[in-house]
Amino acid sequence: MMQHKSYVAKILLLLICSLLLFLNFSSSVDQETVTSTVKQQYKNKEGFIASYGDGERDTSPILLESLGQYMEYLLLVGDSQEFEEQFLLLQSNFTVNTNEGIFLKWQLEEDVTANASVDDYRIIRTLLRGGEQFHNSSYTNFAGQIWDTMNKTQTVNGLIVDFYDWSSQQRTSEIHLSYIDYDVLEKLQASKLPRYKQILSDGLTDKIFFNEIYNPENNSYQTANAETVNMIDQFLIAIQYAESTHEKPKSFHDWVQTQMQNNGILYGSYNRNTGKPVVNYESSAVYALALIYSLTVDDQQMSKTLYSQLQKQSPLQADPNYNDIHFFDYMYASYAATLYKEQKSSR
Repeated sequence: MMQHKSYVAKILLLLICSLLLFLNFSSSVDQETVTSTVKQQYKNKEGFIASYGDGERDTSPILLESLGQYMEYLLLVGDSQEFEEQFLLLQSNFTVNTNEGIFLKWQLEEDVTANASVDDYRIIRTLLRGGEQFHNSSYTNFAGQIWDTMNKTQTVNGLIVDFYDWSSQQRTSEIHLSYIDYDVLEKLQASKLPRYKQILSDGLTDKIFFNEIYNPENNSYQTANAETVNMIDQFLIAIQYAESTHEKPKSFHDWVQTQMQNNGILYGSYNRNTGKPVVNYESSAVYALALIYSLTVDDQQMSKTLYSQLQKQSPLQADPNYNDIHFFDYMYASYAATLYKEQKSSR
């Protein structure tokens, strides 16, 4: 009898420990929780989304990137009211009117006089989809205005480059492949799609990784770093590669599969030539973008494994320290987890 009670007690203890472990690594990513976290942890007293949360939110930078990421999430979950509020903040605070057109500041500071194509693309894509999904032509029209200005001021040999400074009327001559947004280009610059597709295709090297930078003036590629790769950049490029070619970047995809099968871990940076990790930290944004990539190429087993790893990262834990979590990481983790669950439930 005593042995039976002891056995039952052990089973109960094991169940309690398992539940506690689950709760510790399984913070909810439902819409109410995410929007509440953004409001309570990341929005500052003026209502802008700060780069870091909690005690850092009134002193950390206000980026267009953050606003765009949040709008992208709101579109995914269909929150039209909060989407509209963010749109109004965008129009009234990040917009700069010049005689050349309407620009978007990449950061909310008075002395900022440049945009960033990666942020503008995200805003345009989200507004075009939002106009259709929420039946609001204001979103579509504003997206068109931003695009017209980019297309007029920010091209080299007909291709959109990384940024334009409207105070000096100077543009860069580089295109970071991770900035390209094939979805926007397909809608608004279809005549140039073959060129962008070729840029992405030729960016994949004969080893493992992508070159990160293309120069449209001399049709050449550069690496961001000759020795190492940043996995956030690599997955952003891989997503665009897959969307433009409807194929997996084979050497890169095979390498990712090997890493997950052998180690179950993706690190933040690797040696460009050997594919060996050069740091010992993991990144929630890397797992989130890897998950989005795996969903894009419809690799269900990879998606399942990456989702499991993403759940263990700090933004999705039950009691994270938002002082140390950049909004970029929090929002990508929330977006990717929500996207995975939606696609899984629709299969």
